[in-house]
Amino acid sequence: MSGAMASRMRPAFWWAAAVLLAVLAGVPATAGAQTGPLGNPAELTAASGPGVGEVTLRWTPAANAATQSVWSVRADGTGSRWHNAAGDAATLVSDGLEAGQDYWFIVIANQPPATPGAMPRWSQWSNYILATAMAAPPPAEPDTAAAIAAGGKHTCYLDGEGVVQCWGANGDADKGQADPPDGIFTATNAGYEHTCGIRDDGGEIECWGDNTSGQSAAPAGSFAAVDAGRAHTCGLRSDGTVACWGSNEYGQTVAPDGAFTAISAGGEHSCGLRDDGRVECWGDNHYRQSDVPAWALFYAVSAGFAHTCGVKRDGSIACWGANSDGQAPARAAPYVAREWDFAMVSAGKRHTCAVTVADQVACWGYNTGYSRNVPDSPARAVSAGDEHSCGLRADGSVVCRGSNRYGQSTLPFPSSDTYTSVSTGSHTCGVRTDGMVVCWGDDESGKATPPEDLFQSVSAGGDHTCGVRSDGTVACWGDNNSGQAFSPRGYFQSVSAGGDHTCGVRMDATVACWGADWYGQATPPESSFQSVSAGDHHTCGLRMDGTVACWGNNEYGRATPPEGSFQSVSVGGLHTCGVRTDSTVACWGRDNSGQATPPESSFQSVSAGDHHTCGVRTDGRVVCWGWNAYGQAVPP
Repeated sequence: MSGAMASRMRPAFWWAAAVLLAVLAGVPATAGAQTGPLGNPAELTAASGPGVGEVTLRWTPAANAATQSVWSVRADGTGSRWHNAAGDAATLVSDGLEAGQDYWFIVIANQPPATPGAMPRWSQWSNYILATAMAAPPPAEPDTAAAIAAGGKHTCYLDGEGVVQCWGANGDADKGQADPPDGIFTATNAGYEHTCGIRDDGGEIECWGDNTSGQSAAPAGSFAAVDAGRAHTCGLRSDGTVACWGSNEYGQTVAPDGAFTAISAGGEHSCGLRDDGRVECWGDNHYRQSDVPAWALFYAVSAGFAHTCGVKRDGSIACWGANSDGQAPARAAPYVAREWDFAMVSAGKRHTCAVTVADQVACWGYNTGYSRNVPDSPARAVSAGDEHSCGLRADGSVVCRGSNRYGQSTLPFPSSDTYTSVSTGSHTCGVRTDGMVVCWGDDESGKATPPEDLFQSVSAGGDHTCGVRSDGTVACWGDNNSGQAFSPRGYFQSVSAGGDHTCGVRMDATVACWGADWYGQATPPESSFQSVSAGDHHTCGLRMDGTVACWGNNEYGRATPPEGSFQSVSVGGLHTCGVRTDSTVACWGRDNSGQATPPESSFQSVSAGDHHTCGVRTDGRVVCWGWNAYGQAVPP
């Protein structure tokens, strides 16, 4: 601490020291024989630590002292207290100190009393000294993504350590766009079937994946940025000039001369940002995606498949080019009230996403698989791919939404989320411990896009999902062609979504079903049930005595349960599984993809989907088995 700051604190110290003089008579003392005049503790020094909230003091001991004590007071003159000295020349002070707080310290030397038990006759003290109790170390930074890139059918991200990870499609004939090389990178970007990154040792670009058009054959040199397009790539050299390589059918790799501050490679065109805010585009212009709006100045630009968007200097977004699905409307970002508050934009194949300065995500355009229902806000960045989008949340974690046919929206690393239950259909949904529902996998018809509400339970069907809210009412979402997503009135204990029908157990233990009833799957028997589970064309329920009853289509024996007592039952497409009272899982019906072959383990719950099954083990972890074409058997 500086001398000026110390001098400002001294008035508070001397005020507290005056109090000290009045209470010296109360200094702890131990009787002993006096052998000479009492000396002063001298040359007091102090150091923070070694532990959190601790200070180490050292001094020259006082001659003929019977005891030595330490007195401390906060730098603002409050919170004074005594501390026993552990030795006659050094001590560690830890009791009563607040980590990171400044304190004044004095060492007091005491002369023994004339008689045992009497008050000390005299005391001497050292110089005073200011020290800081060791502050707690800052929390370790999480291993978070530094950048996220959604490509054609794969996704890559650069973590905080500079390591690239990719997932999703890996190309026909093992093109390898999702197999990044080892090493440390400073940037990465995913194209259609290739990926590129910038090495941290020299700034050279390395690409992997498809190289049919030379898009992965990067030139030598040092680069500051790289962007992978459909079948070509562009890089921004360290001197600001642009180099492009790969397919050049429309001149998309013939960059203009001069310096740029940013570069973006699209489907068959490229764009760059000049330092004065002007955007220049070159290459294909069939949809006028290379016709930059006149007089507009930009902070950022992004070239999509056949459209381009940029963040203008007033914070608004301008888009131009193909607009068949609303990806490049004249008035961009129609889902945000203040479209002039944007920080970045990403143009995908037929949709566009952007992030506002308040870290809110907005997307517009084609919505297959709900690709534009992306990254939960707040987010730092977003990347729009062909039919999926990924975002970098404010806490550094990654989230992806949209098409997951190639696993491009399924993160390859574990989530910190914990769940109370999980349910599988052609997709997977789970109820988190905070009551929110999270879904992953195929999102056709919006079945994997739950409402923002609190739920007790959730059930994923074929093309729809239903859940019981915390108040006991039922909510359903997704396909409703047969009335299966109709939410009946009343209060339910549980609900189960099947292929084209849904069943639920009411509060009086009777079963109600709605939707398709072609095989009698929506006509339950008269009985009292603990639970019910609806499949494609059959339904099973757990009676009050623990036995299982099934009705509907019995092909493959799916509606013929084994004998015994169960604690739960779950019906899939053509198979059924249940948890016995001993916590083991039994399955029956079709087993062509291994969906009816559970692992040996103890389970608290199980859910059978179309061709896969998932269960929550007794340790709370989720494990799945069976078909995994859409990533539905790989929990996040």
